[in-house]
Amino acid sequence: MASFAGIRKRLGGPIYAVADQCIYSASQLLLSFALARALSPSDFGIASAFLAIVSFQYILHTAVVHEPLLIKRYYADRSAAWWSWALVAAVSIAGFLVWQFTGFPGPLNWAGVALIIGYEIFWISRSILLVGRRFAVLCTSGILISIGYVAVLIGLKPASWTQALLWIAVIQLPFSILIAAGLKNVIAPLPAPVGAQTLTLKEASAYGWKASLSQLMSWIMTGGAILLLGSSADSAQGGLLKIYITFLLPMQYVLLALGYYILPKLAASWKSDRRKDAFRLFIKFVVFGFVVAEIGGVLLGLLGPYLVVLAFGKNYGGMDFSPFFYAPAIFGLTMCLRTGFRAAGRPGALLWCSIFGALVFGACMVMAKPPVSYIQTINAMTLGFACMAVAMMAWLFFIMRAPAAPQAR
Repeated sequence: MASFAGIRKRLGGPIYAVADQCIYSASQLLLSFALARALSPSDFGIASAFLAIVSFQYILHTAVVHEPLLIKRYYADRSAAWWSWALVAAVSIAGFLVWQFTGFPGPLNWAGVALIIGYEIFWISRSILLVGRRFAVLCTSGILISIGYVAVLIGLKPASWTQALLWIAVIQLPFSILIAAGLKNVIAPLPAPVGAQTLTLKEASAYGWKASLSQLMSWIMTGGAILLLGSSADSAQGGLLKIYITFLLPMQYVLLALGYYILPKLAASWKSDRRKDAFRLFIKFVVFGFVVAEIGGVLLGLLGPYLVVLAFGKNYGGMDFSPFFYAPAIFGLTMCLRTGFRAAGRPGALLWCSIFGALVFGACMVMAKPPVSYIQTINAMTLGFACMAVAMMAWLFFIMRAPAAPQAR
């Protein structure tokens, strides 16, 4: 019995973490399915462009709020929490306004602002619950929001993409109750434990700007591409690219969950006398993630033409799924490699590798013959991520070979 209890204790955390991310991934899949069925292909393309802004916001939230809090577990005080969250919302709204005034035709649409506020409330509640290891509440909240997406978008049948986005924003608002209930669990208790490390606004911002810029390079190749195609004359191309990336979400979130689960352990031992053990764990994680992503990609390549009709409807039955036989493995590899840079505390190195991949993607898009289609964009995106992965592996090799930093006494 003791042996069984030990196994359950070791496996319980990863299983719950993956289960939560699978449910969250399913909620985002259901959102895409419901939007595609509720809206015309043109409106779905425009809605996808607005949701691409939200994916940019998710990058900021992950870099400024989620990852720093996951590593340090406590904010130094309540104001550090509020200002960190406000910073993410403010920068996201500023980015949205710039896009509205420069790239999207028509008057300012406040549905985008409502969407940003609603999603930030939802993501903050998830970060707080994850730090507190409240996996049951996390999974339950993911199921509830999935039901909300389907019930509102399919049941109420919004007449336009504007109404659909406003309803999505409203669905997120009840999660503010979870924030209020869990805020005390992420504020450093008084008196603070001896040697406790707490997160300040300055530390969150310093970590966040490099980490978010590196993630921004990846967003340029995914959400940014959706934004570009969705804002074009043929906005339906943005919807097709959104569908392709939607099928990548389950694999992305599962690998992200496993990476975040091992991140505190890797970060603690990366520069200690247990460094070799950390490297072995990291290499196993990378190999595992690559294999899982490739298996998933092959299955999607074979089943994709049937799944897309089942999930999104007959309007999207002619999609080309051939890139799935190789693209998800490359994308999954970069997801796993990022964990090593985070654990080593090298967001600057990760940023340079990401810039390299984004530049390759940008060059491919510039050389693409107009009008640019979703399949041209997918090929450019895959090449960009492949070049990024090569640069990341080369850089990590030198990080691994470098001597460990002396420990503070």
